[in-house]
Amino acid sequence: MFHFVKEVRDIKRFNQILLVLFEEGFGFLIAKVGLSHHIPLTKKLKSKLEKREWQKPEVMLRRTLERLGPTFIKLGQVLSVRPDLVPKEYSKELEKLQDKVPEFSFNEVKDIIKMEFGKSIEHLFLHFERKPIASASISQVHKAVLKNGEKVAVKVQRPNVKHTMETDIEIMFYFAKMIERYMEKIRRFKPTRIVQEFKEWTEKELDFRIEARNAKRFYYNFKGSKTVKIPKVYDELTSEKVLTMEFMEGIELNNVKEIKKRKLNFNLILKNGFDAIMHQVFVNGIFHADPHPGNIIALKGNLISFVDFGIVGYFDERLKNKSIDLLYGIVEQDEEVIIETLVSLGMESNMKIDYEQLKSDIRFIIQPLQHSSMKDIKVSRVLEEILDSALRHNLRVPASFVLLGKTIITLEGVAIEYDPNFKLIETAKPFVEEVVAKRKSPFYIWKNFVHGMNRYRKFAEEFPEKAEKALDKIQSGTIKVDIEDTDIKKLALEIDRSSNRVAYGLLIAALLITSALLINIEKGPRVIGIPFLSFFSFVFASVFVFVLFMSIVREKFRHW
Repeated sequence: MFHFVKEVRDIKRFNQILLVLFEEGFGFLIAKVGLSHHIPLTKKLKSKLEKREWQKPEVMLRRTLERLGPTFIKLGQVLSVRPDLVPKEYSKELEKLQDKVPEFSFNEVKDIIKMEFGKSIEHLFLHFERKPIASASISQVHKAVLKNGEKVAVKVQRPNVKHTMETDIEIMFYFAKMIERYMEKIRRFKPTRIVQEFKEWTEKELDFRIEARNAKRFYYNFKGSKTVKIPKVYDELTSEKVLTMEFMEGIELNNVKEIKKRKLNFNLILKNGFDAIMHQVFVNGIFHADPHPGNIIALKGNLISFVDFGIVGYFDERLKNKSIDLLYGIVEQDEEVIIETLVSLGMESNMKIDYEQLKSDIRFIIQPLQHSSMKDIKVSRVLEEILDSALRHNLRVPASFVLLGKTIITLEGVAIEYDPNFKLIETAKPFVEEVVAKRKSPFYIWKNFVHGMNRYRKFAEEFPEKAEKALDKIQSGTIKVDIEDTDIKKLALEIDRSSNRVAYGLLIAALLITSALLINIEKGPRVIGIPFLSFFSFVFASVFVFVLFMSIVREKFRHW
């Protein structure tokens, strides 16, 4: 009981969560982890008398998260963009989650702004709309006008949201640990790892200064662009709990009716949106990783604007190259390239992987493409299947790589919904060709060569220290090596033979060094002008070299 209280301090909230889980059909899970005694007897009896309609587990999960409130809704939304952490059907269902959080009062907004900046709303703004234009689990957004007449969007954090989320995450950790302990089938999805990632993600989102830094990077990257406009950040009116940005006068991308009503070119807007994403990934190396239609605004002149920079992905040169390799593998229907790309990203977990089965699964995914032309390939579907296959085979995909995949899946889905003839491959082709051409340029090859030489130099510099540490561990017996072999005796003989050869090699080296050191001795007997001891050492070294050589040759002939 003490351990329970230590890990979960808010027992009332804990019991509320358990009750919702029970009412939504997760009683079996509660029983499995030994927490059934927290459910009132009346609820258990009522459940037995009721006839519950069967629902898919992913639907049950989505309904449960909606009932549990803002923190859990946020968890579901994060999982919806991480198909590397949950199966495809779950991430699809969790995309339906919407923040249905009531707005908090204008008086609370005023208090937060005054507490953050030490001045009242009336002092800071010419006009501030009382009713928010958007309300979500972490914050709500108000439209306002600065003293100089500029229109801004002011994002204000919910009162006490940090404490609420910390409490819920604490309870999430407790549940995750219990599930990993008692439920083997779910353990492979690593619930505690998911909660830890969510915790880190949430901590970043709760500090609006981080989002402000992201927004400023995008603003700088697209400065002067003729197709993309990024809102300006007002640093003097931005803090941990308040973010003030330029207000974008436009229409959300999913409001196609209004876009057409204003006689904007929807196809051109879509193209500009995809071009912007490709530019972010392959040129800037930082991209907007939450591109649902509400975060993409269509502006006058068919321009595109991105808002809400809480979730971003980062791409270095290596990830850029790997994404191109993966795209190439999809287009060329080459499962070898796809598998090599996945594994070379360092995504292999500690669990064993059946490479033949993985290869078979990838082949099954890309086989239908063999009779399709490049322009007919739906990249989002293939990427979705590949990421799902990677999850099933215990491959751990880098988060940024997954976010790019999910971005492509989301954007292509939006585009095809409103324009069935939209072809992502054709839209992305110029950027892909640019990256491929860049990889073949002499400057790029030289840059990679220099980078590689620096890595080898660093390896050479660190090798003595690392080797010394490894030898110390071997000497102290702290290195554990697991060997699985059907013939241990044969392995022992091989080790014995190899160690004998090493001994021969060390002896030869010692004799040659001795011979070299003694060659300049002036006194004493000589043989063909060489001091006797030096000559003697050299002869013995030659004999041992011959013996070692013959041993290796005999071994070769034995295997032939």
